[in-house]
Parts: sequence; C-alpha cells; structure tokens
Amino acid sequence: MDLIPHEEIRPAQHFNFAPMIDFLFLMLALFATLAISRATLFDTEVTLATHNEAKEPLVLHAENHPVHISIHDDGSYKWLTEFGEYAMPTVSMVQEELARQYQVGVLPKEKEKTQVLLHIDKQAPWDAVMQILLSVEELGFHAHPLYTQSN
Repeated sequence: MDLIPHEEIRPAQHFNFAPMIDFLFLMLALFATLAISRATLFDTEVTLATHNEAKEPLVLHAENHPVHISIHDDGSYKWLTEFGEYAMPTVSMVQEELARQYQVGVLPKEKEKTQVLLHIDKQAPWDAVMQILLSVEELGFHAHPLYTQSN
C-alpha cells in the first residue's frame, strides 16, 4: 500500500486553457474599449480650442477675421474688441451686431473668413452657450468655442 496514489504522482496529460482564455477575453475587451473611445474622441465634428494661462495670443490665419464674444458664468454676453468690452444682454443683440458689421463691410464678404471665437466661462450655463452657437450658425458664420476659467 502506497502513501500517495499513483494517479496523483503521474503528470497530467492535458493542458489547462482557462487562464489563457481569460487573458484573451481581457485583451479583446481592452482593444474594443480603445477602439470605441478613439472613435468618439476623434470622429466628432466639434473641435474645442483651449485657452492657455500664459496669455499667448491665439494663432490665426492672416486672411481670417476674428470676432471675440465672451459668455460669463451668469450667462451674460460681451463683445470684445481692441478698444473695450461691450455688454450684449441678449442673443438677438449679438446677432444684430454681427449682421450690422457684415452689412457695413467690417467683416469679410466671405463668411468662411470670419471666425467667431466664443470665450466661454467653464461655469457658464449651457442654454446661453447653445443659444449663441445656434444664433451665430443661423447667420452663416462659424463659431469656435474657447473655454476659460473664471477668476
């Protein structure tokens, strides 16, 4: 009589595939997650520019004309120029000013050359942001959102 049965001493005749299959499922899940997140990050039509804290000027093409509009944390709008800031209480006032400057000839006749840069405070309400985005697009201009931190 043996202390250890012969069946337990003999080497196993099969290979355990369970850890390998678990590893393959984990790799599949990882690559599927990467593919989906890459598609959602890079295949969207909205591009956001970030405003750096070093106060470096935003690089614009020479043929483009920038229009700066700020949206504050309380939802109010301001038209920003080299000479000052002009409060615009409503979206319709911003639309009227854009249309007026376009008709007078301050803005280029090709609307694609006008860049409406929206300086959006991170605490600004989304309805104010969406209203200005839709109103600018309604006039035929392209809006480019910039996010800034309120002081």
